[in-house]
Amino acid sequence: MVRALAVVAVFVAPSFARAADAPTSFRTDVIAALSRVGCNSGACHGSPQGKNGFRLSLRGQDPDLDFATLAKEVGGRRVNRQSPNDSLLLMKATGRVSHGGGQLFGRDSAMYRTIAKWISEGATDDKPPVLVKIEVTPGAKRLDPANPSVQLTATVHFADGTTRDVTALTVFTTGDGPAKVSPDGKVTFAKTGEVQVLARFLTGITSVRFSFVQPDPKFAFRAPAANNFIDTAVFAKQKEMQLLPAAVASDEVFLRRVYLDAIGTLPSPDEALAFLDSKDANKRAKLIDALLEREEFGYFWALKWADVLRGSPTTISERGVHSFHRYLVRSVADDKPVTKLARELITGTGNTLHKPGANFYRVARTPEDAAEAAAQLFLGVRVQCAKCHSHPFENITQADYYGLAAFFARVQLKGSQFGLDDEIVYTQANRELNNPVTRKPQPPVAFGWVAPRGGPDDDRRDHLADWLTDPKNKFFAPSVANRVWFHLMGKGIVDPVDDFRDTNPPSNPELLNALAAEFAKAGYRLKPLVRVILNSHAYQLASDGPAQSPNAADPDRYFVKASVRMLAAEQILDAVSGATGVAEKFKGYPAGTRAIALPDGTLNHPFLTAFSKPVRDVICECAREDDPALPQVLHMLNNAGVLEKVKSADARVSQWLKAGKDDAWIVERIYLATLSRRPTAREKELVSAHLKDAKDRAAGLQDVQHALLNLNEFLLRH
Repeated sequence: MVRALAVVAVFVAPSFARAADAPTSFRTDVIAALSRVGCNSGACHGSPQGKNGFRLSLRGQDPDLDFATLAKEVGGRRVNRQSPNDSLLLMKATGRVSHGGGQLFGRDSAMYRTIAKWISEGATDDKPPVLVKIEVTPGAKRLDPANPSVQLTATVHFADGTTRDVTALTVFTTGDGPAKVSPDGKVTFAKTGEVQVLARFLTGITSVRFSFVQPDPKFAFRAPAANNFIDTAVFAKQKEMQLLPAAVASDEVFLRRVYLDAIGTLPSPDEALAFLDSKDANKRAKLIDALLEREEFGYFWALKWADVLRGSPTTISERGVHSFHRYLVRSVADDKPVTKLARELITGTGNTLHKPGANFYRVARTPEDAAEAAAQLFLGVRVQCAKCHSHPFENITQADYYGLAAFFARVQLKGSQFGLDDEIVYTQANRELNNPVTRKPQPPVAFGWVAPRGGPDDDRRDHLADWLTDPKNKFFAPSVANRVWFHLMGKGIVDPVDDFRDTNPPSNPELLNALAAEFAKAGYRLKPLVRVILNSHAYQLASDGPAQSPNAADPDRYFVKASVRMLAAEQILDAVSGATGVAEKFKGYPAGTRAIALPDGTLNHPFLTAFSKPVRDVICECAREDDPALPQVLHMLNNAGVLEKVKSADARVSQWLKAGKDDAWIVERIYLATLSRRPTAREKELVSAHLKDAKDRAAGLQDVQHALLNLNEFLLRH
């Protein structure tokens, strides 16, 4: 979800840095003034339908429309050239005439004087020099502890070489955080932290980052020893923000967590015992290496790709889903460079059953859909809103949107018929995509990078793939590295992971840059990146940490402890099967198939549905819910299928009883199978008392396992 920004709609009137005798510019002064008070925002007259018959372009992006609306529409009655003060535009804005938006400014404000002066000069249009950029001073800095405020100055640069102080006309905004920015650009921190301030003047957008630390003389930083470069970056940022990290988790906690995060399943009792009883100082690193080579690793990480690539029978047919899933599993298991995977998807051509990468186009069937998917998946950028208008809080224009879509303009599909489960992806020469603004064919451009000129039958996607996977591309490596970090840590360094923009900066830029560099250095392969994260002490921290200083920053942004979250639906079902020793049965799939290995996101399975398995109809990671809900808890407690597994003759408990194992041995194995640890002394006492009171030994032991399956410790990743 895109974070809401608090748009300032109150005007404070410092003088404009413009010669008093200079004519007022409609396109520079008047539109900027209307933007400053929010008249042309999406919630007001800038909405597609306008308000009460009065429509402006969103944030002044169409000055021609705005001039016609203000100076010509409804007989020109919105401006009164003979008596500017009696103009309807000014009377409504000052509250002299009823206005749904209330009073926006007073008659003594610079805003009023600007618009009134323009009307008195004839309310004419003009052609000012093109705006090149907006610059905010001071630049990024850490504020003095004695002064938690800083005044910003906004200067615009025009194509004719002139500059102008436009602080009074600039809209300053910031998201929720430790600081706020006033309408006139004064940033004030309420507590320790970092904030990104957006400055917008007409089409110019920039942002600047500030940090502030309120010193705590009692704060003494302590952290586990750094195990690799990740720890160095994470702990340095925590020290800067006066935060204390948790201790390194116990072997029992690490064991369960790394199995679930790396391969999506629990260790067997024997695997758990072997690790917990090992005296090898390097046993964690060795376990990580072993897990990366397990078959389940390929299935589990292919599941993550399948979710966001939206492969389902609805989009790519039943056979197509299986073909696409096998392709993803092989790609992950073979540690195919993600650059190669991205290239195969983007340039996919041929029969989609035999060239499964081409299924990308069975889901993203139009140039626009393909552009949105490619940007979100491989660049971490959401371009959707630029389809209709330039991004209100980012330098993403409609030209960027349609320039990216133009790379896919020649992609076509054939063979789509009712009941047919494959299609052919091909390119058709001479096909172009028209930009709806210019109404002319849009040249292929990727965020400012212009593709090499090619012939009419040129496959532009090859050029896009070259740019995308080029080591100099500033988007690709950070985006993928951040996505992997999210899956292992529960939160992205940029969060959400597919919303990279200046106004949503990384919580730790040094960490993200280091991860991206490591990813590139290892040939853009997944396993080395996963390995280095899992080996870090930052990953291995406990889920409960020390109390933080009252002067500390918000700890949720800086990975001070392990995240606690609900396991994915497939993980829980596989964990129940693993703990009890009874595999789940899926209609149409071989016996022993794990839930993490299911190709079909739309499989109708009550347990998976109850725990919110996504149907793969959206491209973001947001489809999975990781907060436990009461219906899910009740479903687990009363689930007949879970009880059947616990009581089955094939279950672990039944087999152990059949083998003649004593209660103490069986209880320990139940805990190892279910929670990946031995029972505590207190738990042994409680279980022993329960077994003494049980009328049936088998039922008593089965009760123990059923109780453990319903603990938060079992259902949560911690």
